[in-house]
Amino acid sequence: MQTMKTSWCLAPGRLVLPGAATWLAIACGGGTTPPPETPPLELLATPNAGPTAAPPAPGDDVAKGARALEANDATAAKAYFEHALRTNPNNADALYYLGVLADKAGDKDGAEKSYKAALKAKPDHEQAAVNLSALYIDGQHFEPALAVAQAALAKHADNGALHMNAAVAAAWKGDQPGATQEFLAAVRLSPGDPMFLLTYAHWLGVWKLGDAALTQLKLARPLAKKEGDAGLGVLAAIGHEMHVVHAWPDCVSTYDDAITIKDAAELRTERAACKIGAKDEPGALADLKAAIAKDASYAPAHYYLGNELARAGQFKDAASEYSAFLKIEPTGPMATAAQDKLKLVKQKAGGK
Repeated sequence: MQTMKTSWCLAPGRLVLPGAATWLAIACGGGTTPPPETPPLELLATPNAGPTAAPPAPGDDVAKGARALEANDATAAKAYFEHALRTNPNNADALYYLGVLADKAGDKDGAEKSYKAALKAKPDHEQAAVNLSALYIDGQHFEPALAVAQAALAKHADNGALHMNAAVAAAWKGDQPGATQEFLAAVRLSPGDPMFLLTYAHWLGVWKLGDAALTQLKLARPLAKKEGDAGLGVLAAIGHEMHVVHAWPDCVSTYDDAITIKDAAELRTERAACKIGAKDEPGALADLKAAIAKDASYAPAHYYLGNELARAGQFKDAASEYSAFLKIEPTGPMATAAQDKLKLVKQKAGGK
């Protein structure tokens, strides 16, 4: 059973692909290809979430609850775990799984309580430590996240997810050397995990190590691509990080792969941003028009198409696109810029 924790803190204009585990961001503002003003928060992966002790006996309540959880029957799963705790209040696996249920339901306080109880009952419970440290990072509590991960690594030094959580917590605390050491351990232990490589690459970009970031992104890309639909969110996020480090040809080709999997307005708009960086204005224009044809309600495509049309001197058409954007997102984070640009292109077109 797996529990995947991912979260990005985004610049304005954020989007998420349906079913994806990764948030993406569309650059916004006055320039053509600006990176986000603040870096995305973090990517956390907690693979192989589940008790790391020997599997329970087939008739065990915890085993039954785990099977129910895998079948997305949370009600039955909770009943089995609670019954296991009535038999043994210190059943660490049952406590851990109740934490997973709470986590999935958005009850962060309940999840924290259950994970901590599991660790109290069994201090070397590996996955409880993975999920608790990830939960703390989600809440931007980086000191306790690092403490939990490091304590668990003393017993489970070969757990890549624990190294990754320690790396992200250390990075947010400003400890680049410590974070780098943990990132290297994480990707060494999980070389086939594109999310780990992507997360490391993101932070290399934050640290202005663009060439090193691109190396990791190029390693991650084929791994995400081969996962097909399941890897689409990660593949698109790889493309976005390539945008951030201005690796325009790689950015475009990565979105080529993503669009082959799913031709979506969001992906077309992201690829257009990369093409603008690559000075391929006709290609960008074609992608933005295609994005709107696919989903006219996707506001950022209208905004960036307005930018391209205005740059080409097509002021009336640009005004139409800015107006369409404002109709969809009249109070969004890009609304003020769109209003200013609409006023300007109207003036240039000779309108009021």
